Amino acid sequence: MYDPECEGEIAMNYTTEREQLWKRIEGADKFYIYGAQIVAYGVYKAISEVLGKYPKAFLVSSKVNNPTEIDSIPVSLVSGEINTDALIIVATPEIYHDEIKEILENYKLNNLLFVDSHVEYLIMSKYFQKLGTFKLLEDLPFYKSSDELPGVKMFMAKHHRDKRLKGQYDIPSWVIPIQVGASLTDLRITELLDNTGDNISNKNYKYSELTAMYWAWKNIREEYLGICHYRRILLLDTEDLIKIKQNNINVVLPLPFVCYPDASGQYGRYISAEDQEKLMEVLKETDPEYYRAALKILKGPYLYNYNMFLADSETFNEYCNWIFPVLKRAEELCEPSGQERTDRYLGYFAEVLTALYFLYNKNNLKIVHGEKKWMV
Repeated sequence: MYDPECEGEIAMNYTTEREQLWKRIEGADKFYIYGAQIVAYGVYKAISEVLGKYPKAFLVSSKVNNPTEIDSIPVSLVSGEINTDALIIVATPEIYHDEIKEILENYKLNNLLFVDSHVEYLIMSKYFQKLGTFKLLEDLPFYKSSDELPGVKMFMAKHHRDKRLKGQYDIPSWVIPIQVGASLTDLRITELLDNTGDNISNKNYKYSELTAMYWAWKNIREEYLGICHYRRILLLDTEDLIKIKQNNINVVLPLPFVCYPDASGQYGRYISAEDQEKLMEVLKETDPEYYRAALKILKGPYLYNYNMFLADSETFNEYCNWIFPVLKRAEELCEPSGQERTDRYLGYFAEVLTALYFLYNKNNLKIVHGEKKWMV
């Protein structure tokens, strides 16, 4: 359960917990990584960089939609030939962990390490600490003082068709649920709706959580503004919020994914080649500077996913002033007269644009990274 009253304790124990986790991985004579997509690749890169150790193979239950190898390491079907003493690091979205646990135990594989969102942070934060490329919120100094909490509103996008969470989760008071796509249904699931004031609620089916972001941009004034999701949230406690203000931080993001072979290996799974070309065409037309940057940045390995972050009001406004005109032009280009689309393509475009924006401005903004929580 996410209990904001305990988050300070969790933050203080990052170092000890991280050391214990890495000792377990380092002590394994042999290890495999179950999974062959983005979480698995990030875990592999982290372990190989930090420890100089490599998995015997990437394991999958089906080779459909999976590569045959990653960096010359085979992607193999799980089988009874695997040494039962080997450490199996399960690096997939955690909604699949119960199913995978049953599969592995059927092969008498019980030395398992499941990479949920917390373990993923412990692994990837060590990697980024070594690289020194992405600063961590936990590493910021905290100046003992009587500083009051800054004004923070992080809007949690919720949709009436969201799948029900299995667990019960408490959320802090500064995380405010907002129903997105409220103008498209008579059902009400939250007190706050995205169809009041200046809004694009009726376009939620293609803008997704961006209708909450647009609503916050146009209708709310607060010291810090942010967006998260009904099943994904940035773990921030009161000390974190004070540190953000004390250190003049502009943006808090989740750690980026490490993609294979580059960022397109991730976003190419849900954005068609045709749409990718259209997005680049829009960037070239609307902002040649960012277009040139995209040619380089999107060939790199990093991608911020989920359109989830917390920013000071000035940074939030500047970001929104940039991204929404780009998305509007993309909508015009991708939907000629009489050819309206009903998929969430603009939400996917926004993930790429968000990554581009903050990676491009990494030296212009004070950016730190925190742990994301995946609620199941």
